[in-house]
Amino acid sequence: MVKKVIIADDHPLFRAALKQAIRKISVNTKIIEVSSLSEASSMLAAEQNISLLLLDIHMSDSDGFAGLIMYRQAYPMIPIVIVSASEDAEIIRNAIEFGASGFIPKSADLSKIREAINSVFEGQSWWPKFDETTIQMSKSEKSNNEISRLFSTLTPTQSKVFMAISEGLLNKQIAFKMDISESTIKTHITAIFKKLNISSRTQAVIFAKNLEKSTKQD
Repeated sequence: MVKKVIIADDHPLFRAALKQAIRKISVNTKIIEVSSLSEASSMLAAEQNISLLLLDIHMSDSDGFAGLIMYRQAYPMIPIVIVSASEDAEIIRNAIEFGASGFIPKSADLSKIREAINSVFEGQSWWPKFDETTIQMSKSEKSNNEISRLFSTLTPTQSKVFMAISEGLLNKQIAFKMDISESTIKTHITAIFKKLNISSRTQAVIFAKNLEKSTKQD
């Protein structure tokens, strides 16, 4: 059976490294390359039987772990491995908490990348080694975790609406983009604001920025 892998990363050189690692493991693999979260969403909707999604959490249109949380809800059977230049143990722990199957640092050599991908192909998870005792949650880190936790309560559709709001789109534009009525968008926004404890679009944009910050090192 042909494996299908989506590589969602906006760095061509790292996509090439991931492709090389995959080809070493299995030549019978269809590799789909995208460079944004919106392109990844389109491919996930269009393709069937995806074997693995390799997801960069810092693409131009992604808000940190928002993509992971959204896809984990919408496609619970697809293994998702985070790839990131951020190697802080707190970020790795958040990836575990939000349902990733692994985490590949961009500093990893090809042998480690192959090891990680092969482990996930075999139904296991793969994480870089880190000392759990070194993770001390500061007040700001606890706040970041709460932001991520609140976002994880949104449904997949609500997540898409929220991300469109954070991009500055109007209700009419979001309705057109998602092919649903404007009144339905308004209903989703009311539910989103309630779940996230916010009351305006401005606060939604700030929430999105804080969500992205929660995945970056200080």
